[in-house]
Amino acid sequence: MRYLVGIDDTDSSRGYCTTYLAYRIATDLLPDIRVLAYPRLVRLNPNIPFKTRGNAAVCLQIEAPDPEVAFERLSAKVTELSDVSGGANSGMVFLEDSSKADQFEQLYLDALTGVVSPHRVRRFLREQGTKTLELGNGMGLVGAASAVGFDERFDHTYELIAYRRREYWGTRRAIDSSSVRSMDSKMFPYTFNNYDYQKRKVLVAPHGPDPVFAGVRGDSPRSVIEAFHMLAYDETIDGHMVYVSNQHTDAHLQRELDWKVYSSGWVEGTVTEVQVGAGGHVYVTIDADGWRRFAAAYEPTGDLRRTVRLLQPGDRVRAYGGVRRATTLHPKTLNLEKLEVISRGGRRVLPKGTYISSPRSNRHLTKPLIRYGRENRGKESPVDDWLESALIQPRVRAESR
Repeated sequence: MRYLVGIDDTDSSRGYCTTYLAYRIATDLLPDIRVLAYPRLVRLNPNIPFKTRGNAAVCLQIEAPDPEVAFERLSAKVTELSDVSGGANSGMVFLEDSSKADQFEQLYLDALTGVVSPHRVRRFLREQGTKTLELGNGMGLVGAASAVGFDERFDHTYELIAYRRREYWGTRRAIDSSSVRSMDSKMFPYTFNNYDYQKRKVLVAPHGPDPVFAGVRGDSPRSVIEAFHMLAYDETIDGHMVYVSNQHTDAHLQRELDWKVYSSGWVEGTVTEVQVGAGGHVYVTIDADGWRRFAAAYEPTGDLRRTVRLLQPGDRVRAYGGVRRATTLHPKTLNLEKLEVISRGGRRVLPKGTYISSPRSNRHLTKPLIRYGRENRGKESPVDDWLESALIQPRVRAESR
C-alpha cells in the first residue's frame, strides 16, 4: 500500500535538518518502508517569524505493507532525529488514503502566502482522520500538513542534496570553488544559483552545523545529478537524494497582498516617491488605487536595490515581497524581493521588465530570470541514482575557498 507522510520542524539553529531525516527514512527503514521517487521538498512562507531556518517541510510517498507498523517506525525515526531539546517543534502527518491529497492543496497555498493557525490545522486533520505525531509544541504540524498539498502539478524544480557523515558535522565544507564555476558554466541554464560572481562566493554549500554537505538545484533530476558529479571536494560523503521542490518558482508571490503582517504577494500601483536612507536602503511610496503603500529594497538585495533607486514618480510597477510589521520609525513595509516595471512615467534609462535581487540574497523560493519561460509541470520518471547511500569517496583535494 502507498501512503503520504508530511514532516516539518525537526531542526534547530544548532543543527539537524528535516531533509536529512527524510534521507535517513529512505535509507534506514528498508525493506519495511520504501520511499518512492521523488520525495518533495516544500518551502513555505519565508516571512513567518517563527519558521525554522529555511521554512522547509518534506512530503514522502512511501510503500509499506502495514500502515500501523509504518506509522510506528516513522514516529520512532522522527523522534530520534528531531532536535526537540534545541527548540524543534516537530510534526508528522500520515495520510493513509493518498487520494485525499487534493484536500490539502488550499492549506498549502495559504501556508505559502500567510500565517496558518495550528488550531485550524489540527481541526482539519481530525476531520480527515489523519494520524499525527507532535513533539515539542507541535507547531510543525502546519508545515507537515501543508507539504502534503504540493505535487508536480505546480511549477517545480529539483535539488540533489548530499549529506555529511556525522564526524564532519560542524566542520568547514571543503569544496573546490573552481569546480563549482566550471560546473556552472557547463550546466547553464539547466542548473542555477551555484555561484555568486559578484562576491566570488560558492552558493551550493551551506555554512552551518547541519548535516547538509551541498545542494545543487536545476530543472531535471538528471541535470542536478550530472552537475553534482562535476564538483570536487575533500570529504567522504554519506550519500545523496534528489527532491522535487517548489524552490525557485516564486510560488509565494502569486497572490495580491491583503497587507496583513507577514503575508507574501504583490501590490500594483504608481510610484509617488523614492528615497535613499541610511545604509543605502531605498524606500518607495506607491499609490495603489488610492492606498499609500510603502516598500523597501535593502542593501543586501544588491542589483534590486540599484534598480529601485532608478525609479521615478509616475512609474507604474508591481512590487513583490513580504509585509514587515510597523515599527516606531516605519509603517508596515513591503520587503522587496522582485519588481516589475509595467510602464514608465517619464524619460529615463530603466526599461520595462522584471528585476530581482542578486543571487546571494535570493530566497529559496526566488525564481531566477533564466527560469522564466522554462516552467515545469508534470512528473519526471525516476532515474536509477536519485538515491545514493553508499559512501562516495573524495575526487580531489579541494582548494581553500
